[in-house]
Amino acid sequence: MADFFEGLIQNIPAIFYRCQCDENWTMLFINNAIENFTGFPAHEFIGNEVRAFSSIIHPDDIPLVNQAVRHALAQKTFYSVEFRVIAKDQSIKWVTETGCGVFSRAGELKYLDGFIQDISERKQMELALRASEQQIRDMAFTDAVTGLANRNLFSDRLEQMTLNTKRYKSEFALLFIDLDKFKHINDTHGHLLGDEVLRMASERIRETFRESDVIARFGGDEFLVIMKNIRGGTFDIEQVCNKLLEKLGTPYFVDDLELQITASIGVAICPNDSLTSNELIQLADKAMYKAKQIGRNRYYIHNQFQPGEIREGVPEKNVEPLASLDENIASST
Repeated sequence: MADFFEGLIQNIPAIFYRCQCDENWTMLFINNAIENFTGFPAHEFIGNEVRAFSSIIHPDDIPLVNQAVRHALAQKTFYSVEFRVIAKDQSIKWVTETGCGVFSRAGELKYLDGFIQDISERKQMELALRASEQQIRDMAFTDAVTGLANRNLFSDRLEQMTLNTKRYKSEFALLFIDLDKFKHINDTHGHLLGDEVLRMASERIRETFRESDVIARFGGDEFLVIMKNIRGGTFDIEQVCNKLLEKLGTPYFVDDLELQITASIGVAICPNDSLTSNELIQLADKAMYKAKQIGRNRYYIHNQFQPGEIREGVPEKNVEPLASLDENIASST
């Protein structure tokens, strides 16, 4: 009968084992399926004759396996855990292991019994599906040209920020950035070159802000930024705007061409200016047009400056009184 059960266990295409409860899982018994799966003969694991079973577990997964086993032993229940093993040919395979502790009548832990199954094919399908789903999400919420958040994702983040501001009494700035006379680049050099300039500009914008800030391409040559946790009035905003204008105004070299563009920035502050996302965008947009009216290549903070006032560090460029320009905003932005 013993031979019958040993033959049965050896013929089942799954790994069965009994091991000691030490850090290396020293094997007392393991069937021949381990060689079919890993390329290592079963006898090499018995008593750690050649290698410990722990040596073929992927190093990153060892803490996960140990935690699952310890928790099950403490609860005197079964454990089940998925992890990776490294085969003899260095290939990575996925397994699921199920087992339990074997205790004496006195409650003393004697050893572990369990079995291991190959789930590599299923896991690869899961990972491929997950990657595909992530790609779909990226397409739905990421701008294809710049890689920044798109309008849909930004609108969602802005709505969340306004709700958090109401709840936690925090403060943030919304920056509306428009590249000056970008249409001329598209008309003169074509949209492919224009897209490259947009990518370069978006990278300069990304470099200017913190990882916690939210940056999006809102459409065309317009960008929106949520600048979180502003403090000290508008000082931080002004510093960032000046830095951004300097970066965006640095020449762009594309296809042996040297291109020069600038930007106009409008700023609205939540909750000072508004607590609704749509109105904040409208106010920041309006402030951006004020910046264009007074000469471009500058910023304008809603309700912070008198019409026509120029901020320190931003050169004046033939500034005209706003009263004469309000009725006739330049058609080329």
